[in-house]
Formats: sequence, structure tokens, C-alpha cells
Amino acid sequence: MTTIVRKELRDQRRGLLGWGGGLAAMVLMYSSFWPSVRDNAGQFESYLENLPEAMRNIIGELSLGTPVGYLQSELYSFLGPALILVFAIGAGARSVAGEEELATMDLLAATPVSRRAIVVEKFLALSATAAGIGVILWVALVTIGRAFDLDVPPGNVAAATLQLVLLGMAFGAMAMLLGAWLGRKSLAIAVTSALAVATFLLDAFAPAVEGLDWAEKITPFHYYGDGPPLQDGFQVVNALVLAGIAAAGLLLSILAFDRRDIHA
Repeated sequence: MTTIVRKELRDQRRGLLGWGGGLAAMVLMYSSFWPSVRDNAGQFESYLENLPEAMRNIIGELSLGTPVGYLQSELYSFLGPALILVFAIGAGARSVAGEEELATMDLLAATPVSRRAIVVEKFLALSATAAGIGVILWVALVTIGRAFDLDVPPGNVAAATLQLVLLGMAFGAMAMLLGAWLGRKSLAIAVTSALAVATFLLDAFAPAVEGLDWAEKITPFHYYGDGPPLQDGFQVVNALVLAGIAAAGLLLSILAFDRRDIHA
């Protein structure tokens, strides 16, 4: 493990513990609600049937009366993606532009480590932290969920969580690209967040608009939720698409940062 990766992981360890504790508490809360939801599933189903198609696309078509449907609608459809994107977009924007705004990038770039290596190692640290958050989420769901009879096959939980982490890495790489290109952390966060919201809404509403159903397939959220993996297991093609978006963002980040003057 390189010096930059170690430093980044040290800097993020408190954040990882905070995110991990928050996710565990969230899983405990939703797991404790499950027995009540299961016993009143019919009422919830009637309510969901009356929602607009776009809202049903966001929540998912699985039955709330099953553990898979409950977790998909309550955790993996909206809240989980929102949380992982908050982390990944912030971390991606800070990784390059944050250093530059703090006037520490000059010192880092003056070391024998090349600019390309700096970007790659910071992305590796971001990916490792995102993976750590995913592991914590998986462990919490498998252990706490079972205590409340919220029993979903661990392999399917792992598949859905992996897709969640890959979604975060894809948008984290976009934020890193904008930070490396523009040198402004806040602008990178704002633009990437706006892109995330726009593509999320496009994925939700496109199938409900005649002639626009093709548009959902150009959004990362389509490849995150298609399946869904919580029910059908690991989706190889979808995972490769999300990984490809992250890899493309990393490559463009390297090119952008390598060619730009660094502001002191």
C-alpha cells in the first residue's frame, strides 16, 4: 500500500466509523419496523397501487410483504443510493480539488510521485472506503436483519450492496474528474450532485413517458437497480457498466489533472 493511499485511509477512518455507525443504526431502525410492515402488508400494497407509475418505478415493483421487497423499497431504492452518493461525491471532489484549495497539492506534486499516480492512488483510497461502507452495510443487514426475521440470502444482499458501491464509485469518479479539471471542490460537488439528481429522475420518469423509455438505459441508476440484484443476485453486465463508468472517470481525471496548472 502506497503512502498516499495510507494517508487517505487514515484521514477517512473517522468518517468510515461515522458512516458505519449511522448505517448500522439505520438498518436497526428499518429492521425493527419489518414485523409491523409484514403484518399489515395488505394495506401498504393498496396504498402503493394508487401511486403514480414514476413513484412505483422508484420504489420498485416487489411486494412490501416480503423481506426482499421491503429492503428494496425502503433501503436500496432511494435512501441507500442517496447516502452512498453523498459520501462518494464529496470524497471524489475533495480528493484533488480539495487538496488544491487547501494549498497542499503543490507540496504533494513536488514529491517523486507523478500526477497520474496521485489521482490513481486517491481513487483507490476512495474505492477502498466505499467498499468498507458496503461491508459494514452487508454485515449489519445479515446480522441485525435476521434478528427481526428480515431474512434475505446473504449472497443477494452482497450483490445489491456491490451494485450500490459501484454506483457510488461511478459518481465519485465524475466528481473527481470535475475537481481535477476545474480545481474547485464546491463546483465539482454541485455539478455532480445535479447530474445524479437529473439521471435519477430520468430513470424514474422515462418509462412512464411514451417514446422516452429508451432514455432510462443511459443513466447509471438503470444499471444499478435493474434486476434487481436483491432478488435475482449478481448482475454481471450491469456491474461492468458501472465499473466502466468509474474507470472512464478515473482515466479522464488523470488526463485533466496531468495537463492543468495547479493553483497555489
